[in-house]
Amino acid sequence: MALNSRLAKAIRFALATGAATAALSSPVVLAADDENVERIQVTGSRIQRSDMETATPVTVLSADEMAKQGFTSVQDALESLTSTTGAMTTQSVHGFTPAASSISLRGAGANRTLTLINGKRLNQYPKPAGGTDNFVDTANLPMEAVQRIEILQSGGSAIYGADAVGGVINIILKKDFEGVALKYRHGDTSNGGGANDRIALSIGASSDKGNVSSFIEFTDNESLLATDRDNFGLHTDKVPHSQYSQYSSYGARIAGTGSGARQLTPQECTDGGFLWDEARNICGFDRSAWRDLQPESTRFISSTNFNYELAEDMTFVGRLDFAEAKSITNIEPSAIDDYDITVAGDKLTVSYGQEGKDGYMSKEFDKSTGLGGDFANAEDGSYYYARRLHELGHRSTETKTRNYFFTAGLEGLIADEYNWDASVNYGRTSVDVFGSGNATVGGMFNYITAGENGNSLLENMSAEDAEKASYSSFERAQSTQKNIQANITGSLFEMDAGDAMFAFGAEYTIQDYETDSDSESKNGNILGKGGSSGAGERKNWATYAEVSIPVLDDLTIDAALRYDHYDNFGGNLSPQIAVEYRPVRELLVRGSWSSVFRAPDMHRVYGDPTDGFTTVIDFKQCAAMGGTPGTVYPDEELNAVCNELHIDTTTGANEDLDAETGYTANIGAVWGGDAFDASFDLWEWKLDDMVSDISASQAARDYELYEDMITRDENGTITHVNAVAQNLAYQKVRGLDLTAGYTWDLNSFGELKLNFSGTYILNSEYQLTSTDPVEDDIDNGGLPQYRANLILGYFIEDFEATLGAYHTARMHGVQYKSFKEAAEANGDVFIEEDHEVASQTKWNLTAGYTISESIKLKAGIINLFDAGPNFDPTDTQWPHYPRGIYNARGQEYFIEGEVKF
Repeated sequence: MALNSRLAKAIRFALATGAATAALSSPVVLAADDENVERIQVTGSRIQRSDMETATPVTVLSADEMAKQGFTSVQDALESLTSTTGAMTTQSVHGFTPAASSISLRGAGANRTLTLINGKRLNQYPKPAGGTDNFVDTANLPMEAVQRIEILQSGGSAIYGADAVGGVINIILKKDFEGVALKYRHGDTSNGGGANDRIALSIGASSDKGNVSSFIEFTDNESLLATDRDNFGLHTDKVPHSQYSQYSSYGARIAGTGSGARQLTPQECTDGGFLWDEARNICGFDRSAWRDLQPESTRFISSTNFNYELAEDMTFVGRLDFAEAKSITNIEPSAIDDYDITVAGDKLTVSYGQEGKDGYMSKEFDKSTGLGGDFANAEDGSYYYARRLHELGHRSTETKTRNYFFTAGLEGLIADEYNWDASVNYGRTSVDVFGSGNATVGGMFNYITAGENGNSLLENMSAEDAEKASYSSFERAQSTQKNIQANITGSLFEMDAGDAMFAFGAEYTIQDYETDSDSESKNGNILGKGGSSGAGERKNWATYAEVSIPVLDDLTIDAALRYDHYDNFGGNLSPQIAVEYRPVRELLVRGSWSSVFRAPDMHRVYGDPTDGFTTVIDFKQCAAMGGTPGTVYPDEELNAVCNELHIDTTTGANEDLDAETGYTANIGAVWGGDAFDASFDLWEWKLDDMVSDISASQAARDYELYEDMITRDENGTITHVNAVAQNLAYQKVRGLDLTAGYTWDLNSFGELKLNFSGTYILNSEYQLTSTDPVEDDIDNGGLPQYRANLILGYFIEDFEATLGAYHTARMHGVQYKSFKEAAEANGDVFIEEDHEVASQTKWNLTAGYTISESIKLKAGIINLFDAGPNFDPTDTQWPHYPRGIYNARGQEYFIEGEVKF
């Protein structure tokens, strides 16, 4: 003991003189203090402590709670949080990442929400969201291996480094599992489509020296088609709940400036496999009939944890994760309008590109016989075919993802009171994307201009010709993360009110990513297909420390300081201060302030320009043509520019970006009684120099400011928007959280528990540049001001039942600002309620029964009253509802059985 005492004093002296830099945590539950009170690691602090409630608010979702509420995946559970302001899910069938999922906490974005497993960073998905933003994919995280999820609802740069702006999600896995457990779950939807099956196997064995536990899951998800949801009006482009919905005008027609522009007759249109739109007298196409709402997918996930006691005060620990997923997403066939057809006298010229530049193609025909005689009676002018290439079938994307993660390290105890750990960590994610149903620029040009007279695109292509023009694309992306870290935590010195505690450590990380595609895609030779590419590497090291000082018996002050150094951004110092005041045992008053810092996404710095496609309202051209934005017109050109103009976009990287800096703060109180508990927290975060780009819709709306980003054709209509990543001004979000819970002991009638949680956003504002006006996110639209959950649980002997209500507030539509400004400019009456998305409450009901210690049964109905997505009256794009907030699965039911051996 004398040796341990001297060693402890030496450690205290060394740490007292050197702990001026900030702290990470060790995810393990290790030592107890002299009074045998277990000290645990809580997300948001690296100091082991005896209380789950700290100065920073942390929400805990246990595996049992998630199961009771009917969640089938980590993503489902995270989407239910009231602090989640948006999610990217597999509903994003037209995006760059249709096989991945993520969430945004506090409106900060998925790229500013840090996700950990057992306190260790996860590898980023190599394909960025929207072609720009890096994020952690939550679709492949193991559900069966989860013990609990801790959500730090505050920034944590002083504790965890960059990315922890909106909050931190720390998934704590089970350890020391023993035995064998087999679980099977089958779920299906009441309206068809989207059925799913999950099989989970848990195996664990222990000895007096250690434990090894493996958790294996296999999930099979059936696709959910748009045609499966005719009850929600999603089976067709033309729906009654949106006056702006309309069939695609790309059925088959000739468009242009001359008198030769024409539609097919209704009979010709339907004979060609298209749809005659009587309202607009055009040959259209119903895209929804070809679309998925959620893709078909399979996932295999495994996680193995191991620990072995090497000595009395030293344990070898590690984890090996592997996940493989495959998803297939289908959308409508490609549209074509890329080839210029010029009529001059008796000559007809088909061309692509700009004369004199690479890729330019041109061929001349006799006007009377060329292209099937489609232009025999056409006057001089410029024309083009507008056509949906349905002969090529679906545009299909098959995505294969493989995740690997390995960690190995040592944990131990020094001098009976200092817990330490050191580990090496490696993660890799690879994604292969196979695309089909596309056509090459050259292939379609060769078809149109084949032979002496070419081919008419008003006639269907033969299967042989479609095969010749089609192309299967390929993209491979990979990202890796290598990390080493070491931490120590324990008592720093003794005080009258108790021991001052500390945590101290350092880490070094190397991140890299690369994405590459086939040559045709890289050269822009695929019709209607965008993509992203790039490669880069980033290295950073950090040192950190945290201290917790009990100034008085009821007052504790925590301080943290972290220094991060990036090889391409230099260094940054992030401090944090937090106060805990406990005037009585049941009440904790808390407050914290933390500096936050974030290096820009790697793709924002190293990525190649990302090509994409979107639709906008061309406000300038709409006004020039005498139209009103949002008004449907029979004239096809006027209708397009005022409602849904299809354009190309490019988003470029910027190597000169600066890091984002700001702060997070919260103040609140927690009451914890025997039967009643509650908490209240007022929070705020702000980031300056936020890295972003001007969206195409914003550029089109505020064209006077961003005209240099816009390319227009000879008629003045937008054809392309080019944006470059840049440090814009700032964003600030303020809100409050409320939780409350009460337990009724009904004696022989069981136990009843009621829990409430809610988040209310008081203010969310941003300013794009220092000369722009400050914008209000809530007023502009697309952000619900509050969310609230109410969970009622009943337990009696071997039976349990849970009823959950999940409420999302009414909100302004995504184009609310644009519609309001247009109405005011025209002197029209603007009715707020007519431009809002209605509120929604979804109910889940589950019940479980324990037959014996070895057998459990569970069943439930998710979305009890079959609530569909609430539609946005201002959203001119399919599916006309915010996919980051609602989904179209409708009512679901599941049955589940578990057997333990």
